[in-house]
Amino acid sequence: MQRTLWRTMAVLGIAAIWAVTPAWGDEDAKAETATASAVEQPVAPVTEEQDVRIDAVAIAQDVVDRMPVASGEVFARQVPRLYCWSRVVGAAGETFVTHNWYYQGALKASVQLPVRSNNWRTWSAKTLDPDSTGEWMVEILSADGEPLESIIFFVQ
Repeated sequence: MQRTLWRTMAVLGIAAIWAVTPAWGDEDAKAETATASAVEQPVAPVTEEQDVRIDAVAIAQDVVDRMPVASGEVFARQVPRLYCWSRVVGAAGETFVTHNWYYQGALKASVQLPVRSNNWRTWSAKTLDPDSTGEWMVEILSADGEPLESIIFFVQ
């Protein structure tokens, strides 16, 4: 009798585990699908309801630990690359901003950058030709093309 009771409990225990296991597997599959979908889907444009804005912006010679290093307004022509670092706040969901790099009024580069939270630091970089001395500007646009901020700097 006791042996039969143990067998019954063992069979019921295995059946209960087997019945629950597909649900765990389904959840894992749903999580993988959701992750893959989030990566494959285009980023939603910024809407006015999100109130996306630039909290801080800097031109720097490097970005280390998501912070600008050696920032300024005037840079030597020997500097091989400059970074435009910006802190974007107010995004209600995933969106993007665009950094447009201008040299003496002419668009030289346009970089679309993802924004994945309501307090997001992001940056773009521009390799400089030593002959590109003079006035530069980076204009930051929202996903729907609205100007959010601009910063002017000089290469000498």
